[in-house]
Amino acid sequence: MSEPAVAQLEGARRFEAVVESLPVGVCLFDANLRLIAVNDRLRDLFGLPPDLLRLGTPLERMIRTSAAVGNYLDQSPDEAWATVSARIAQRIRLHRERRLPGGVLLKTTIVPLSDGSTLVVHEDATDRARADARLAEQKNRLDHALTHMSHGLVLFDADYRITVVNRQFLDLYGLSAETVHPGITAEELIHRRTEAGNFPGLTPEEAWRQVRERLATRTRYRLDQTLVDGRVIAVTYAPTPEGGFVTVHEDVTAAKRAEAQIVHMARHDALTGLPNRVLLHEGLVEALDRTPASRGGATAVLCLDLDRFKTVNDTLGHAVGDKLLCKVTARLTAAIRDEAQAGRATLARLGGDEFAVVLLATSRFKAGRLATRLIETVARDYEIDGKRIAVGLSIGVALAPPDGQDPDGLLRAADMALYRAKAEGRGIHRFFEPAMDVAVQARRGVELDLRVALAEQQFALAFQPFLDLTANRIAGFEALVRWHHPARGVVSPAAFVPVAEETGLIVPLGEWVLRRACQEAARWPDPVRVSVNLSPVQFRTGDIDATVIAALRDAGLDPHRLELEITEGVLLQDTPSTLAILHRLKGIGVRIAMDDFGTGYSSLGYLRAFPFDKIKIDRSFVADLSVRPDALAIVRAVTTLADSLGMSTTAEGVETEEQLAHLRGAGCTEVQGYLISRPVAAEAVAPMLGGA
Repeated sequence: MSEPAVAQLEGARRFEAVVESLPVGVCLFDANLRLIAVNDRLRDLFGLPPDLLRLGTPLERMIRTSAAVGNYLDQSPDEAWATVSARIAQRIRLHRERRLPGGVLLKTTIVPLSDGSTLVVHEDATDRARADARLAEQKNRLDHALTHMSHGLVLFDADYRITVVNRQFLDLYGLSAETVHPGITAEELIHRRTEAGNFPGLTPEEAWRQVRERLATRTRYRLDQTLVDGRVIAVTYAPTPEGGFVTVHEDVTAAKRAEAQIVHMARHDALTGLPNRVLLHEGLVEALDRTPASRGGATAVLCLDLDRFKTVNDTLGHAVGDKLLCKVTARLTAAIRDEAQAGRATLARLGGDEFAVVLLATSRFKAGRLATRLIETVARDYEIDGKRIAVGLSIGVALAPPDGQDPDGLLRAADMALYRAKAEGRGIHRFFEPAMDVAVQARRGVELDLRVALAEQQFALAFQPFLDLTANRIAGFEALVRWHHPARGVVSPAAFVPVAEETGLIVPLGEWVLRRACQEAARWPDPVRVSVNLSPVQFRTGDIDATVIAALRDAGLDPHRLELEITEGVLLQDTPSTLAILHRLKGIGVRIAMDDFGTGYSSLGYLRAFPFDKIKIDRSFVADLSVRPDALAIVRAVTTLADSLGMSTTAEGVETEEQLAHLRGAGCTEVQGYLISRPVAAEAVAPMLGGA
């Protein structure tokens, strides 16, 4: 074979190799439209049989066969051949896209060649079409976002010219699309914004200079700009990789106002608008740093607490209570107005019905005089919703530096003085004394020991009998709690019960007493009752009735053998709720007794409100029976009243035969006291009952 022939053959082979490697389907037809070249990719695209793609096959046969297997959707073989032959006959380059049955998007290119032959290229354009669709969708989303986003946005190219600007930006600054549009420079934009009042106090040149200096840093930043109309716009600048930058503009006026409101609320009381404990503390820090004692006067803290406010809340409702607090605030504010205007006094609300006054550059005398004035101011009656309301004010006063040199110490000292004022009758003021701290520490020690005692069960019950004077036998026992402290020995209930009530520990302690008393009583003969004292604090949880029922059930004790003693303090705190609980307990057979009758102010009214089973006559009346005739008259009146109401009476604190004789003569039902028996341990009850 000659060299030219060899070279021609090699060229043909290289051409075939190139055609086979192409990612598109290729077929070449001669002038008579017979197949003279084809690659495997064409076979893959159409799924045609191999014998159809042999060289020399007429194009017409290929088209008709392909149409018959469905490669020309909605066209018959005749229609398909007519369409293709007409296009080829035009002898011009043509492009067409169509879908194959499998969903492939086929792009066909018909290329007429100079020698009369025709090249047909088929490309699977499915992925490209999907990519184009995704790009189009992304563009639509971007356009939608720019149109509907709440922020203004401007995009600049490397030459600082606008390429994108949205409507929100224009509306935000009061600009028009005619003056601000793609193509103008950042400097031109700043000039137009300045003219619109976006840079108050600056000329266009000054505004642009500031912006240009920030842009030159090529670092991201955020700043708040206040417009001439008072709106605050947050501007965020970020450079782009191409050398341009983007700015985002957000109206944060409402957010700034809300932020300021939150800051205000964090330091002020929501109801009264007064400074709260946080702001008071900050002010005290500043005051103590600014006015040392050597520079004329002390700093005084007055802790104020309303007397009888809880009664107002419980009886008239929280809405009236809130109105009362606002009226009290107005009076206190007026009372310190002169000092406040001079910058020497600050009134704050610490929470609930607690207030505080910080007095600067003052003295013990001036602080006491102000306390007296505040008490007198608050004590005048209030008219709220047609009701006349009376409350009082107790005040504790501490001075720096003698009573404390830091805010916490000073407030703690004033609070201890307030506690003393409350304990000594209310409606008064007291100055802090070091002894108060000792008492508070002692109380704190009792509280901590109480918590340990509850966990370690350091408590025990003693039982004091009460004697039925008619049958002359023991009718029952009163359960009395005793605390056996590992270091201090037996602790008097008078020393720990008030602390337990103040801290809420009386609730778990009272439940323990109730359960243990029921368990012990279940071992006694049937007629003998057990009496248990309930604290007002135990009623605040609202489920004391469930506690009583559970104690009876677990002990297997008949409810008629349980007697619950309450003071009028129970009925003071929430009469409707408390009465409902007492009625439920009485309904299951539990006896209810009023303890310490005659020592309060509303006992007779409570006897009308609830059908007690028993009245306990306070020991103070019993002690005076032999020395004061009016004491005997009172006892006779109580027993007569109780008898007419179907109630029994128990006299407490009976220590002499003379007292017992008086009580028998007065018609008392039962007696209790050392003359009958001192409280005894649980194991001593059975022998007493055996001898009764």
